[in-house]
Amino acid sequence: MKNNFLIEESPLIEEISDRYTALRNKGKGREKSIEIVREEFHNEFSDVDDGPYAEVALALSLCKKDELTQKEKDNAIHAANHLKERAAEENDPFRQSEYDGLFRYFSEKSIGAEAIYRMRKTYDPGWNIGDTFIHPFSQLAVEKTGLPGWYIVIRKVGEYVNTESRHKQLVYITICPPDKIPKNDEELRALGFLRMMDHTYAWDYLGQLDFKNKKDEERWELQKIGCFPNAGCPDDATIENPFVSMPIFSGVEKNGMLTYEYQVCRLIKSRGIHFGTADN
Repeated sequence: MKNNFLIEESPLIEEISDRYTALRNKGKGREKSIEIVREEFHNEFSDVDDGPYAEVALALSLCKKDELTQKEKDNAIHAANHLKERAAEENDPFRQSEYDGLFRYFSEKSIGAEAIYRMRKTYDPGWNIGDTFIHPFSQLAVEKTGLPGWYIVIRKVGEYVNTESRHKQLVYITICPPDKIPKNDEELRALGFLRMMDHTYAWDYLGQLDFKNKKDEERWELQKIGCFPNAGCPDDATIENPFVSMPIFSGVEKNGMLTYEYQVCRLIKSRGIHFGTADN
């Protein structure tokens, strides 16, 4: 069934579908995945306005591989009928027609056995919170920054696994001269934090790295210098959402500069380093 109309009606359609699929790809069974989705989206399922969309989203997730259960089918039929009636009360014939089609879709949909999801193998570099790495500016980067001999410094401060089961490394980034390579938390904190995105009265500082495999990680040419989990965080940071943190890209630019080197050079010029810190 095409979901374009529903996606425009509510973001829950994609959010719940992505979460269910991610759980199945990680090896969770159908019933366990349903249980987790209902727990994680408890407020949405309980909400008068969002609840019907959540029920529809979960049922559609199961329909992707024809593994709809009787319970979820009944819930979806009730939800679709509720949405249809609500559209009628609002005198919206188009939405009423769409929800009537959704009602008929679920009414006619067969119950299915639990489908097979093959677990996706994704690469995890095994970094710990606080692991810190350096990379020397290339000559091309030096030409852009005027900082010969300086290093990019990357510290892991968190992680998450996205809907495709890929491990995202959340990091703070800064730079340092060759005689200031940090040896402890205090020295790293003193180097400040590279600003990522401006929010008028506050800043985002989180970057996210995504390594496809070991070879991809090696392309970054990073040298580990220690683990500094207590180096603090910027004192003017927003309440940062890891899911929308700045992607830091691998790859090579046309001029031969590593892509993340180019990003850091651009951010230094446009955003700068902030030296105000707060304890974690």
